[in-house]
Amino acid sequence: MGTVSGAKGIRGVGLTPDELRHVVGLSGVFALRMLGLFLVLPVLSIHAKGLLGATPFLAGMAVGFYGLSQTLFTVPMGLLSDRVGRKQVIVAGLLVYAAGSVISASSQTIGMLLLGRFIQGAGAISSAVIAMVADLTREEVRGRAMAVVGISIGASFALGFGVGPVISGHWGVPSLFWITGLLDLCAVVYIIAFVPKPPVEHRVPVSFRHIGSILSDRNLLSLNILMFILHVSLTSMWVVTPHILLEHWERRQMWHVYLPMILLAGLIMLPAMGLAEAKKKLKVLLGAGIAVSAAGNLILALSAGSPVQSAVGLVVFFVGFNLMEPVLPSLVTRFAAPELRGTAVGVFNTSQFLGAFCGGALGGFFLGHGRYGLYWTSLALTVPWAWAAVRLAAPPSRTPVQDLGALAELE
Repeated sequence: MGTVSGAKGIRGVGLTPDELRHVVGLSGVFALRMLGLFLVLPVLSIHAKGLLGATPFLAGMAVGFYGLSQTLFTVPMGLLSDRVGRKQVIVAGLLVYAAGSVISASSQTIGMLLLGRFIQGAGAISSAVIAMVADLTREEVRGRAMAVVGISIGASFALGFGVGPVISGHWGVPSLFWITGLLDLCAVVYIIAFVPKPPVEHRVPVSFRHIGSILSDRNLLSLNILMFILHVSLTSMWVVTPHILLEHWERRQMWHVYLPMILLAGLIMLPAMGLAEAKKKLKVLLGAGIAVSAAGNLILALSAGSPVQSAVGLVVFFVGFNLMEPVLPSLVTRFAAPELRGTAVGVFNTSQFLGAFCGGALGGFFLGHGRYGLYWTSLALTVPWAWAAVRLAAPPSRTPVQDLGALAELE
């Protein structure tokens, strides 16, 4: 009976009810965590610039500084999730992030804000969450599962960007950090009470020596480069662009730009991801995302003095970003060996958060040295971006049966 049931599940073309429940639950945890980041993202560089001891560069660093600690802790947390379990690592990371939120909310100086942001980043749960989504879904629907995660992040992005400027306009940016801490505690309760562990968690003797084999894999290395550049562009964009938008709109009015941007990007992303999976054209979708993001940077670079052109450029950039965001983690879970999936995702997310840190520094530099130069620099990064995409092999079509067989060999 178990074999028949398993065969039916493997032949299915959509998420099963159990898979959908698991994916939605984990997406909710991820969304609550990301909402905390997105609430402050459109206003943090403006707030940080007014703190005691702040400079334009340090204000930019405050936006991306969480990426430094994420870079340091993401791989160890992913590796730890492979050894002791995803759920334990996720709960611990959420508690650390909540502590960093309290420190950030209480900050009166730029140094304290940087410390709070660093501690926030130390709660590095993304690799464990994404690996757990992969653990609980079949390979042929994993891209859709990642798209659900992407939709939840997009929804939190829309909500954060919509209400963050409004809330901070009434009660100040520190109130956003208090909300973030509360949301993290809610996520802890939720994951303990409602999110199940994988049916079987295989404890394997993964160690740091396996990182070398992951870094030497051409496809995984290319994906790491793609994710790094993606988040350099994204974070630097949100250091500089809010200051440009403030020249045309009040802080409370910025949601008029952000909300249509999120809705359009989400409406395009989901059908595009589904079609690319069905036609086995994930690399084509990746290339399209790079091209659209490059077009957005070009529009922004040429938009000096034009509020409409600035808004259009931002929307175009984010549509391109959304085309790529669900593709990359899906490809990582396909190229990585099942027993090293959490570690591979940890290395991948390290490149993401290193990109966020470097993007904050890059944005902070251009905030004080010619803001529109950022968009030309981001446009130049399209060249290594495209090179990394071209190096990718066709995604493997490893079946769930093969994945289960590989895991069985470890027992």
